[in-house]
Amino acid sequence: IDDPKKPIAVRIHDECNGSDVFGSDICTCRPYLTHGIEVCAQAAQEGGLGVIVYCRKEGRALGEVTKFLVYNARKRQEGGDRAEKYFARTECVAGVQDMRFQELMPDVLHWLGIKRIDRLVSMSNMKFNAIVNSGIVVHDRFEIPDDLIPADAQVEMDAKKAAGYFTDHTPDEAELKKKKGREL
Repeated sequence: IDDPKKPIAVRIHDECNGSDVFGSDICTCRPYLTHGIEVCAQAAQEGGLGVIVYCRKEGRALGEVTKFLVYNARKRQEGGDRAEKYFARTECVAGVQDMRFQELMPDVLHWLGIKRIDRLVSMSNMKFNAIVNSGIVVHDRFEIPDDLIPADAQVEMDAKKAAGYFTDHTPDEAELKKKKGREL
């Protein structure tokens, strides 16, 4: 872990039973997890280290039932599932957009002795900031490749990118209004 010549790749993944276990395509959780595993395996094959941290924070820490209520509200709202209303549906159902508290998440990385991450597989600024603010240096971040995003999850991706998540392209308001999820 201390050898600077050996790459360290990390994916911090928040639990998503709908996607991780049952293969739902309304979100990018499962494809992002598998992409993270690939990046971590590649680092290990290069003689480095790959670390997957799986956190029990289902549905942005709102729980599974609330998450499915949000999905239902998104699909049934007037105009259908739309990127520009993505976070508003969660607030309408749960009262908040996100309940995850990421500040303690880096502790597991510190317990493993990780002081730097060469390849962080995450678009989340909350995760990135928690890691960096805990004293771990992050050299590079990776977003999920476009070809791994399920069609129905494009609503989530565009909403998150527009909200400031790490990306090479931020959709504008016109793009957000065009993006619509699959009908019920």
